[in-house]
Amino acid sequence: MIEISNVTKTYGGRIRAVDNITFTVEPGCIYGFLGPNGAGKTTTIKLIAGIIRPDSGTIRVCGHDTVREALAAKKSIGFVPDDPNAFLHLKGLEYLKFMGDIYEVEAGKRREIIGSLAERFDMTKALGDKIQSYSHGMRQK
Repeated sequence: MIEISNVTKTYGGRIRAVDNITFTVEPGCIYGFLGPNGAGKTTTIKLIAGIIRPDSGTIRVCGHDTVREALAAKKSIGFVPDDPNAFLHLKGLEYLKFMGDIYEVEAGKRREIIGSLAERFDMTKALGDKIQSYSHGMRQK
């Protein structure tokens, strides 16, 4: 379940991207965000994923506050950005190890998960390549 309560996010102290939104996504439900450019869709997703913090209000993912219990909340949600440029200089395996460290995944378990998913998504050989060499679809995997 995702619970958003009275959430506001302002950029630069003046641009209010999200203004006092409140909604709940029940388990098993699928929602979409529709609206014109600048309506706050991407900001709302980044808030839910814990990538940015709200100025006010609360966001809970599976019962975990995204600010006070950030790690637990992030373990309960996935996010695939449209254009993940921040880590293009890393090799695929370096990036996955880095993410495993952030989420405190034990090294042995991390190796097991990476191996299994790399095989499932036919990415095993690509793990040694820099992410900047990946196609758009490969980056999203």
